[in-house]
Amino acid sequence: MTRRVFGLKMAMVLGALLTGTVASAQTDNYPNKPVKLIAGFAVGGPSDGIARAIAAALSTELGQPVVVENRTGAAGVVGMDAVTASPADGYTIGLLANTTTTALHFANKPLDISSRVTPVGRFVSTRIVLVVNPNLVQAKTLPELIEHMRRNPGMTLTSAGHGGLGHLGLELFAQEQKLNILHVAYRGSAPALQDVIGGQVAGMVVDATSVVSQIEAGRVRPIAVVSAERIPSLPNLPIALELGLNSLQIDSSMGIILPPRTPQPIVDRLRAALKKAVDSAAYTESAKQAGNARFFEDATAYRAWMDKDFARWGDVIRTANIKPQQ
Repeated sequence: MTRRVFGLKMAMVLGALLTGTVASAQTDNYPNKPVKLIAGFAVGGPSDGIARAIAAALSTELGQPVVVENRTGAAGVVGMDAVTASPADGYTIGLLANTTTTALHFANKPLDISSRVTPVGRFVSTRIVLVVNPNLVQAKTLPELIEHMRRNPGMTLTSAGHGGLGHLGLELFAQEQKLNILHVAYRGSAPALQDVIGGQVAGMVVDATSVVSQIEAGRVRPIAVVSAERIPSLPNLPIALELGLNSLQIDSSMGIILPPRTPQPIVDRLRAALKKAVDSAAYTESAKQAGNARFFEDATAYRAWMDKDFARWGDVIRTANIKPQQ
């Protein structure tokens, strides 16, 4: 071996060692500057509220500011893509909703978790309720509503938007119960709810935060909770699962993600911080006020849930032949 070749090999070894040392130092000191949290939702909405609440709690646990940056578009896919394209150094993280992963079906894209994101953990789900206009529908329970729908095929129902989880949940319910429903598409839950109250549409699925005051005022009648937990402010309202309606379950959940191939020490640091943040008094109170279910699910379980949820709603989209809204 010549001196020149030997020298080149030694330089490569030393370079690799130095690179490893620098990378180790970067992960050991993480984070040593502010962290950006990309949220694919508009400012001021319920999802944005979740983003800001968890960012504040993470700031406390990480000892660095966690700043929310809203990147809207394509049901959150724009925000997810921004996380995917970011450096895998832990200083760009994302809030991912399953409304976003479901939207990939409409673009004919696979979920392909490893290429898109590094899951950190799932930590929140919104409680969702099925309500009807009491002047149009006399049913007070879910079995009564099913009978009403059998007698009145083509009953109008709505949700927060075309192709969203509410729409897909209603389609799955109709498929399994062999019901004929007409989903009326709106852009957002607020205008949809106003038309349910006004009698233009018979009922809808909607997040509890948006509808509890209207229930209390008697403008809409709650039929059942269609998420996994009862609503604290409506403790006597049963869950569809308790009534044996397994199809009528809509898990609108969110988790924290990182860019693909993020070093494991950074993932571990964020996972530990997220777990503590979710358990903090400030975040607990925020979730309570918003009516959201608070929990913690680690990366392995979160990834398995993402795969299962993506497959579930993909089956519904294909069976109902739901196309992207033009």
